[in-house]
Amino acid sequence: MNSKVIGSGILILLLVVSLIGYAGAFGGGGGKGKLQYTIYTKDEIMSGVYKVYGNPELGFWVGKVVIHNSGDGPLEKVRISYSIDNYASETSKEYPMIPANGTVVDLYYPIISSDVTKLSSATPSNLRIKISYESGGKTHEETTTKPIKVLGINDFVFSSLSPEESTGSFYDTFSNIPFLAAWVTPSDPVVREFADMGNKLAGGARASLSDDEAIKSLSGIWELAVRNGFSYKTEASDYWTGKFAEHIMYPRDVIRDKSGTCIDLAVWFASLAMSQGLKAYIVLIPGHAFPLIELPSGTIIPVEATAINDGISFQEAVQAGVNTWQKAMGGPHTIIDIAELHSEGIVPPELPALPADVLSKWGISLQGAGGNGGGNNGGNTGGNNGGNNGGGNGGNQGQWNTYNGNYFSFQYPAGWEAPQDYGGYYVYMLSPDEQFEFMILYQQGASVEDMVNAFEGSLANGGIQVNARQEVQGQIAGMTVYAVMYSLSSEAGDYAAVARYFTAGGIGYAVIYDFPKNNADYNQLGETIVGTFTLEG
Repeated sequence: MNSKVIGSGILILLLVVSLIGYAGAFGGGGGKGKLQYTIYTKDEIMSGVYKVYGNPELGFWVGKVVIHNSGDGPLEKVRISYSIDNYASETSKEYPMIPANGTVVDLYYPIISSDVTKLSSATPSNLRIKISYESGGKTHEETTTKPIKVLGINDFVFSSLSPEESTGSFYDTFSNIPFLAAWVTPSDPVVREFADMGNKLAGGARASLSDDEAIKSLSGIWELAVRNGFSYKTEASDYWTGKFAEHIMYPRDVIRDKSGTCIDLAVWFASLAMSQGLKAYIVLIPGHAFPLIELPSGTIIPVEATAINDGISFQEAVQAGVNTWQKAMGGPHTIIDIAELHSEGIVPPELPALPADVLSKWGISLQGAGGNGGGNNGGNTGGNNGGNNGGGNGGNQGQWNTYNGNYFSFQYPAGWEAPQDYGGYYVYMLSPDEQFEFMILYQQGASVEDMVNAFEGSLANGGIQVNARQEVQGQIAGMTVYAVMYSLSSEAGDYAAVARYFTAGGIGYAVIYDFPKNNADYNQLGETIVGTFTLEG
């Protein structure tokens, strides 16, 4: 065992003892504590980024309580509880003692139910806050209710700053723009199938191989949109004020409607490029948005996505993008790095499953409007996250195979070796480049705690250091389950892992994937595979 860890534990113990001594020295005297508090809350929650609010590292709190003890004695056993009607169950934080004249600032990061993704419009709710404490040997309780709106899945608020906080500058008016990354969905099967059709039009281009192949792929995707009559629609006059929730379409919605605003089209084309293993960015300037695409060599090309309206070639759209880019650099602008924001946890919500032939039903074909080309690859789409970062995923672009076990099944990229079942309690799969692992532990009669101990015990036995673990709610097989995100270190380097723990049918499960730290492609692939996990029987 690492002596430094033991030493740190002793120091922490000494610190706790010292703090207790401090509390006894300065919090006593026989007086009574007096509670004063101020509550701050956000006006709304964006359903499209509901996962963000539960991650304290991102700092997007929903409620803030500032407690001050203005008495001459301590406030003891101070407990602050929060809940949001219908969408976040009660959670609490306790402070053993607040000394006289002491102040505590408590922030609320709610774990919000995925049910919010079913909302199509703003829904009123209530944020409930309860403060209980002891003073002078008596228990007291204060309860406050604050109204809060839970917005629809497409609603986007450009800024959550209050009038007192905002300077009115471009950057304050659009302070929430990093959230736009949650609308970029390169792993959506609908997006991947559309991109596959574009690649077929381009003669089977592989975007991640070279700049020439990337341009071929992007040109084919663009041509597919032109042939099918995609168009740009202008925003309402108050769209850019930053004062209201605006409707932003997901890429699948743009494909369905064959149209979108400049933001919709920027998100759409960035998603398509990322589905092919390319990095993408979105630039926001006053009154406009457009995507940047990074080619394998590192060259950046701007694309004027609204030029789809003119039916021009992809090369002409890039030239128009260069002109837009040059103008943008002369004024206020924000560039968001989609892959980086995804890796930080600003990720898309769950979107409803759609039929395998949905592109055909929407009239998308290689021949264009009125044609009969139908969807490419049928329902076997999504999931091949090779690209610049993933590397070596192999297989046929967009094709998937299915693993069928006695108790569960899931899909995986067709070019990979089939998952192996070890002894009827452990299924394991490794990517061709040996950088991504997917595994399922399962045991009859095991509890969630048993499965957590089994996995974390295997890490310890393998000499793998757990640098951090964050408990969250996860989704799998239609269930909301206990999940943990891990930051790991080993001789091989720094890794991240995501584990979902649950029980079903008398069996304990741990569904886990790990990948090199900050590899957004493999993170997305892991979520895609988890999304195909199905319990049998």
